[in-house]
Amino acid sequence: MRKNDRYVLRFLLLILIVGSISAGCKANKDIAKDGGKENEISMDVGGKDYDIVTRSENISNLVVDLYGIDNTSSIIFNDMVVIAVEMSRDLTLTDDMRETIINIVLENDSGIRQVLITDNKKTFNQVETIIQGLMNGESYDDYVKEINRIIEKLKKE
Repeated sequence: MRKNDRYVLRFLLLILIVGSISAGCKANKDIAKDGGKENEISMDVGGKDYDIVTRSENISNLVVDLYGIDNTSSIIFNDMVVIAVEMSRDLTLTDDMRETIINIVLENDSGIRQVLITDNKKTFNQVETIIQGLMNGESYDDYVKEINRIIEKLKKE
């Protein structure tokens, strides 16, 4: 490597370092301006609530990977989980698909004993709202009545 090439390389490296530091400082200022709200989700969800949200999210991720399912939202209540799915266009939630979902959930979460599944859009939105509330630091206890109502409704179906 020639002497001039080394100087150019050092200069470019210096610019890269200074640019990285500058970008990092700007990001910290932006977070400080909005009160660090980006980190509130993980910081506000604590203990038991964090475990429930994490397990619910893991279940949703398993289910949404199945063929024919576009979106999934789930919430755990004791040893049961409510799973709301949005099916792909022109597909319906069949008994075989329900059985597949139940098997996947039971195989991957040993704390779950009962799986309730729906493709009702209103229920999907309710479950999604609960999860968002929990992620924003609201207490799980605030949603117990609503979760119970969803469960009772699904048990009657």
